Amino acid sequence: MVLKDEMRTFAAMRWERPLPGIGVLRIAACYLLVLLWLMHGGAWAQPARRLTTTSRRAAQCYQDALQAYRLGQYSAAIGSLAAAQKADARFIELYLLRGQIYEEMGQWEEAMQADLQAVAIDSLFYTKAILDASRMAFCAGHYAECTQLAHRYLACEPRPGHRARIAQLMIASGEYAQYAMAHPVPIDPEPVQGGVNTSADEYFPSITADGKTLSFTRKVPGDPPSNLNVMQEDMYLARWDESAQAWGAARTLGEPVDSPQNEGAQSISALAQRMYFTRCNGPCNIYYTDRQRDGRWGPPRALPPPVNMRGYSDKQPSVSSDGRTLYFASNRPGGLGGYDVWCSTQDSAGRWGRAINLGPAVNTFADEQSPFMHFDNSTLFFASNGHPGLGDLDLFRTLRQGADTTWSEPQNLGYPINTAHADMGLIVAPSGSTAYYASGRRGEQSGLDIYSFTLPDSMRPTPVSYLKGIVEDGTNGKPLSGRCQLVDLATGDTVMQSQADEMGQFIVCLPVGRSYGLFASCGGYIDQSLHFDFTGQYLPGAPYEQRVRLMPLRVGASTTLRNVFFATDSDSLSAESHVELNRWVELLKRHTTVRIRIAGHTDNQGTAKHNMSLSHRRAESVSRYLQSQGIEAKRIESVGHGASKPVKSNDTAEGRAENRRTECHIISL
Repeated sequence: MVLKDEMRTFAAMRWERPLPGIGVLRIAACYLLVLLWLMHGGAWAQPARRLTTTSRRAAQCYQDALQAYRLGQYSAAIGSLAAAQKADARFIELYLLRGQIYEEMGQWEEAMQADLQAVAIDSLFYTKAILDASRMAFCAGHYAECTQLAHRYLACEPRPGHRARIAQLMIASGEYAQYAMAHPVPIDPEPVQGGVNTSADEYFPSITADGKTLSFTRKVPGDPPSNLNVMQEDMYLARWDESAQAWGAARTLGEPVDSPQNEGAQSISALAQRMYFTRCNGPCNIYYTDRQRDGRWGPPRALPPPVNMRGYSDKQPSVSSDGRTLYFASNRPGGLGGYDVWCSTQDSAGRWGRAINLGPAVNTFADEQSPFMHFDNSTLFFASNGHPGLGDLDLFRTLRQGADTTWSEPQNLGYPINTAHADMGLIVAPSGSTAYYASGRRGEQSGLDIYSFTLPDSMRPTPVSYLKGIVEDGTNGKPLSGRCQLVDLATGDTVMQSQADEMGQFIVCLPVGRSYGLFASCGGYIDQSLHFDFTGQYLPGAPYEQRVRLMPLRVGASTTLRNVFFATDSDSLSAESHVELNRWVELLKRHTTVRIRIAGHTDNQGTAKHNMSLSHRRAESVSRYLQSQGIEAKRIESVGHGASKPVKSNDTAEGRAENRRTECHIISL
């Protein structure tokens, strides 16, 4: 199951226990219990040995407990062990088995006490019981005792390397947890209001770029629905109700997406037109489904290699806001531990590239799961039990370093965001302020619900607004499936890009704090550009909506170069202008017979003579730059019109800004 795979990653792990003739199952209900399996690789059954009791009554009760344990009859097993203890209170094995049973039952306190009783009788009989007690103390929230016991274990000999690593993590986690509890983050997670949470488990939220659609996974009765022992996972959608200021009633995606198998851990695209999700039937794989014109979701398709790898689990996808990069958890070969976070990027033909491991800054020898790439395309949230935390899977934040794939040291989100319970699947709305995640903070009996809270400023990703637009032919309004690229004008880096659908619709997220050029392109057309300056204080509000009209590449076509800038009252070309002008260099080199005219325009401030001269000199400045990049002078004309051809009224600052422009005209092909 999707949730089971998240919360019980290695549910069939076997733990080393000195019980005669068997390798006893010790299921990890606390996530840190997976670590031994990761480093050791499996169970070993220790050869039969003499028991540490001479009491026949104690030995018989112990065998009865083993038999009940094999049958899953935990209460009967605990009762038999109590009888064995009454017959011989110094019988070590009974305490080890008791600790194992209580651990499987999720009763950490009782498991810790049982391990400590075994250690008190003979600390050298089975030194790993000290480490087990440390782990159980951690799961029970006894962080000081956890740290003390881990130090005690590290003083033991022999001490296998993988166990030493677990002990070191216990020390780091115990110390961090004590600090985090003493310095709580000033937040108070609350269950989300509206039609999302029910008596069932809800988890793995995902949100669209407009913040209006929330998707999540819910555990529901299987087939037949009356059999509550058969549960399955399906995906649901809820819309934001503006009048009620709450999420509306959730509805299932239905067939053919939801099935008798388990579907969930979904990521919905910015336009809510495509959804990536996990389907588990044995190993988990990543699928996608597209929204049809009638609003229904189409048949799911499994992603091909290298995203899905046969024989391994690939799950919990998070698609970047431009739809080009997929982040996911996988236990495939080549990682650093159990589950690692990987990513794969689409090329221009839509093919997924080689899966790349995010590396040791993010991934550890344990598990990293449920990645979420924020809409700013640089802030990644994920869950881990290999970095120091408070228990179970903790939530972390890391930042992409520049345009490459290196990452900052992960930051634990702290207490009470993270608790000793299950905390996972965190996402953050485009505004960067509101987070959603699933938590079992009310206890196992209450199950998982989706909570929300306001992120502290120190943890917030870059706020994001978005442009929702349509690309169309400028002559007849026909929708075009054009490509839209958002470029940081200061660095020239493509921050994100979006492909318009068959209706010409696209969304591009706009992180605040930078100056951007947006370039729409389509084969046979002239690029159209837009400019967004978010370098000052900016609070994202209503989305930008724009029709982007592309003109066919033919004589008479023209466009405004909205990302060409000059110093005030000067013909000095800004370095930020090179991004747009370089695109024209590429076009002119592809079409070697095209000739263009650069036209400069000003507002009406100043004399007509001055404006005419300034506009001409600015056009000449653009021409000189194109020539410096290898375009022949004979292919470029330049002209200045001064203030003679305004496109807006000069009575307002906004109108004058529109009139100060540079245009490019096609004069021959």
